[in-house]
Amino acid sequence: MSLADPVYDLEFKRHYLHPKYWLTWLAIAALWLLAWLPVRARDSFAGAFTPLLIRFAKKPCYIARTNIELCFPELSAPEIEKMLADSIRAGLMSFIGYGEWTARSREYLQSRFVVQGQEHLDACLAADEKIIFMIPHTWAIDAGGLYLTSLGLPMCTMMHSAKNQVFDWFINRQRARFNGIVYERDAGIKAVIKTIRSGKHFFYLPDQDHGREASLFVPFFAQLKATLPALPKLVKLTGAKVVPVLSVYNTALHRYELIIRPAMSPYPTKDLAADTRAMNVEIEALLGEWPEQYMWFLKYFQTQVDSDEGRYEAGIRKLRKR
Repeated sequence: MSLADPVYDLEFKRHYLHPKYWLTWLAIAALWLLAWLPVRARDSFAGAFTPLLIRFAKKPCYIARTNIELCFPELSAPEIEKMLADSIRAGLMSFIGYGEWTARSREYLQSRFVVQGQEHLDACLAADEKIIFMIPHTWAIDAGGLYLTSLGLPMCTMMHSAKNQVFDWFINRQRARFNGIVYERDAGIKAVIKTIRSGKHFFYLPDQDHGREASLFVPFFAQLKATLPALPKLVKLTGAKVVPVLSVYNTALHRYELIIRPAMSPYPTKDLAADTRAMNVEIEALLGEWPEQYMWFLKYFQTQVDSDEGRYEAGIRKLRKR
């Protein structure tokens, strides 16, 4: 990506072959090979690693437990542990199947999806509406975006770069496989607004914590969460419809599912706080039957209402002392 062109640069770079990236290339090759295994065998292999991750990934599991406790205070300790294990299992199955989206055909990938609420998408398309797909961070989020672009929908999205340049190139090349446009988050929102106005749809991730100054504190499940109020502003600037979507990996049926809710209406209103809360309400509704699919290890509640210290820092310090 350059300052002149905010689209992610998908060109292969010679320095990607440096020895420090050889293990990354080995991992990518393994993902490509795993894409050809029978799905049930691959899922069984992935699920077997769940207890190991719970045992050794102490910091991510601490963050995930904290988030689950905050959002679902009614859950018992065993119920929290079950949701954590189910989430990690879904994450492993999604990750180990990640190579499918590079190695397999468009037709095969579409056959891996079951869609609920197709009529809501069809209604927007029939009315020639520009669409902002509002999609929370589930383990299968990339699969959902690729499925939509595989249907021929002109799409763009914004992503945060991974630290590993080769893996970053690999996942963004995959995201753009079916002519999707990927913008780096640091490029700003102007390029996205221009792209939506030109007739493309936007794949919008609404739920990360962007800090106190950029956010409003509105309820999210049982907690107040620093929530970015960008969605209603984006709708006003583009005239797009907001369609809430959830992409999940059904670990029991070994398939992806895309859940589409009706377009948010009326949206936006004159009340920015209410509009921001309405977005969180939609995320809660999407996750209602699929809470284990959420990426609970992300620091959704890092910014606290009554403290400048990050929500998770004290607990992480205790882990380091053990």
